[in-house]
Amino acid sequence: MLHKISQLCDKIDSLKKSADHLRFLKYGENKAPREIIDNSIAAIQAECLLIANDKSDYNEPHNQEDKEKKKSSKKNFVVL
Repeated sequence: MLHKISQLCDKIDSLKKSADHLRFLKYGENKAPREIIDNSIAAIQAECLLIANDKSDYNEPHNQEDKEKKKSSKKNFVVL
């Protein structure tokens, strides 16, 4: 994996926002033109392809800052 796990999670969050926006464009009160919807779909698919092609091995964080971020994110995690 070329990126940190946190960066991957951030990309997934961004994809979710893009998907929600696409849903609004398609099914909102004022439906967007087909060209805008198609462009949004293409952007989401391109981002997914970049994520899918990132197949290198993941390496655990080696510096203290990454380890501290990992600890603090666990504290904020809520199980529903």
